[in-house]
Amino acid sequence: MSDDLDIDVIKLIRLTGLREAEIEAAQEQKGASWQGIQKAVDEHNHFITMGAKHTRQKAIQDPVHGAILLEPWELDIISTWEMLRLRYVRQLGPAHLVYPGATHTRFEHCIGTNFLAQKSIRVVNYCDDLDTACFVPFSRLLDEYHQKLFRAAALLHDVGHPPTSHTIEYALHSWAGLDHLDLGTFLILNSSLTDTLEKNDIEPKDVVNILRRQANDPIKDLLTEFLDHPLDIDKTDYLIRDAHFSGVQLGIFPAERVMLTNRVVKNPEGKYIRAFMLKALHSLEAFILSRNWMFSDLYLHPAVKLAEALISKATYFRMQEEDLSKNECIGLFTRMTDGDLFRWLDRSEIDFVREYSSRIRYRKLFKVVLSRSLASFEEDTQKLFRETLHNIPKLIEAENELSEEQGSVVIDVVSPPLGEKTLGKIPLLVGGEKGFDIVSLDETKEGRPLMQILKQQSRTIPSVRVYADAGIAEEIRKRFDKTFPVSDAPAHREDEYDLTEY
Repeated sequence: MSDDLDIDVIKLIRLTGLREAEIEAAQEQKGASWQGIQKAVDEHNHFITMGAKHTRQKAIQDPVHGAILLEPWELDIISTWEMLRLRYVRQLGPAHLVYPGATHTRFEHCIGTNFLAQKSIRVVNYCDDLDTACFVPFSRLLDEYHQKLFRAAALLHDVGHPPTSHTIEYALHSWAGLDHLDLGTFLILNSSLTDTLEKNDIEPKDVVNILRRQANDPIKDLLTEFLDHPLDIDKTDYLIRDAHFSGVQLGIFPAERVMLTNRVVKNPEGKYIRAFMLKALHSLEAFILSRNWMFSDLYLHPAVKLAEALISKATYFRMQEEDLSKNECIGLFTRMTDGDLFRWLDRSEIDFVREYSSRIRYRKLFKVVLSRSLASFEEDTQKLFRETLHNIPKLIEAENELSEEQGSVVIDVVSPPLGEKTLGKIPLLVGGEKGFDIVSLDETKEGRPLMQILKQQSRTIPSVRVYADAGIAEEIRKRFDKTFPVSDAPAHREDEYDLTEY
């Protein structure tokens, strides 16, 4: 996090919802406004301290995993204001507009990920010497503090998600250079969460280091592997959970088998890593392909992506309209729920920002005007479209090429992280009764079919979609084809897959 943040001001923004300048003016004048701020702080502290510390275990009934048993210290964590906010932040943002059941929250997902951390401690096996291939329970490698740290990090890995989850993260990063991990870092180190962790003998900085891949300790670094990995427990929970609530059954895979065939081993450099038994390959394939199929049917659904684009763009223009500082972005977006965000958008003086919010509320979305494979464009055009994935002003500039009326056209570049590069490096344990070798997935003949599928998906799924009202669709198509013509050159070599329209 940046050193120029004013932590005290951010805390007051979180508690009051006021702007930075308003707080500074109230502090200087010490009048009624400052008394009002102090009253809000006192009321907040009153509610924070109302509940006593938990003293016994409790079971939470989860629709995906069944009964999840939480220790008293974990119950203390999920009872903080920071975690309770996640009860009102939808896991899939506006996906419920297409899949009405997809109203589950980040709160549920965090508890589910904690359950998988608990399960990993119980069922994963560990081996310090692959020559002997003597596997023992993973719990023998983790002392009591590391186990506690693992479970805490699993609970808190998404605590910083802004309203509508990943939906507005693009806008937040483009405007203020922040993502949900930055917001979560602030909360873990500078909120009531901090006190709760410390009172339960957990060092907040240790949790942050695990989540940000900054741990120097080899065991803590290993815990990061369980939470930030192509096949981590975070993805395991959200795939199963998203499939369950949306009804898109493509997210179902043998998660139990994947976990049971996971091993913790030392690689030749002496670093602890997660590896999988070769016999688990088909289960890993199911995991990987389920994730990518969920992209196709759920995460990249045209109406879902359009709704996300409307909310994201409206949020960006609203931040620009208010000229929010980084302090204000951290304070406001760790305070807001989904409902708060839409009320904030409705107060905008920009017509199309209010219109976008209303389009979501009334489900009056734009239509798909056209869809083109990203690989069908000239290289310079492909580069431009890929730059828009990290640069909203460049995206807006491209949209303005298609219409003089701001906000009447939405361009969405679809280029998800399909993992064709990272997944190929997943370590497998290959060998016999007396020992194992560590071999990456893409080096095994058994893994070649999967790598071919991923390679094909990486070429066929990335695309560019344009949305607008039906009345101007034909004119927008003409302008798009003139401004961003497709390439005349063949889009593939003879030894590669043909491109298909996504």
